[in-house]
Amino acid sequence: MSRSSDNTYLNKNLYATKLFKIWSEKKDLIPLETYFIEKYLSNKNGKIIEAGVGGGRISFELENLGYHSIEAFDYVDNMIAFCNKKKTTLNSGINFKIADATNLFEYESKSFDYLIYLQQVLCFLDETNFIKALNEAYRIGKDDATYIFSVLNWNIKVYNPVLSAIVNLFRFLRLEKTNKYKLPWLNIDGKFNWKFLNKNQPQNVWFKEKHILDILKKHGFFIVEVKSQMTTYNKFGHIHIACKKRKLN
Repeated sequence: MSRSSDNTYLNKNLYATKLFKIWSEKKDLIPLETYFIEKYLSNKNGKIIEAGVGGGRISFELENLGYHSIEAFDYVDNMIAFCNKKKTTLNSGINFKIADATNLFEYESKSFDYLIYLQQVLCFLDETNFIKALNEAYRIGKDDATYIFSVLNWNIKVYNPVLSAIVNLFRFLRLEKTNKYKLPWLNIDGKFNWKFLNKNQPQNVWFKEKHILDILKKHGFFIVEVKSQMTTYNKFGHIHIACKKRKLN
């Protein structure tokens, strides 16, 4: 597969270019993030890692809230460069690294108390890489680790089934692999993506609640709490999930 047709590369390139400014400037926690952090990250001395840190929005807020041991990574080089520059300005103690969620060789097994996989970071991955990322998350968490995940909620967008049918018809005609829940970005940097039916467009994987919970359970996670309904509190309608690590057979 060429780099231009690799969805991981396409999303990475998008965040390194067109979306860099908007994501590097994002600030503050959304209400549902605050809810899960305050409820489940109870020990401010616990060791935290954030996946897909972007411009550092969540990690810097965690430090402002008094958490003392924070690691964060992203696969977009200039996002990490931005975070390190901001770190110097803020005299921050966060340790930022360039890393890929599917292979976290930089981090030792059973290292972290709290693992944060928010901002739909896992939705950029195809099925195989999604499982690799979950396995790596499981590996680097301590035996009693707490995880907070979020993924895109298929049921929130009423047009998803129609969009999926159209997109997959074009894939079928191009002799490409079809996937009901893998959809192209319709909006990029506030502008409608008129090329969404073209080949080699950045895409996200969407999930139904039962599907993502079944996957997490299968790969060693005990579900503690789920919030998936669209509300003022959860205005983006993502599925947010708090989990604990359990021993695999």
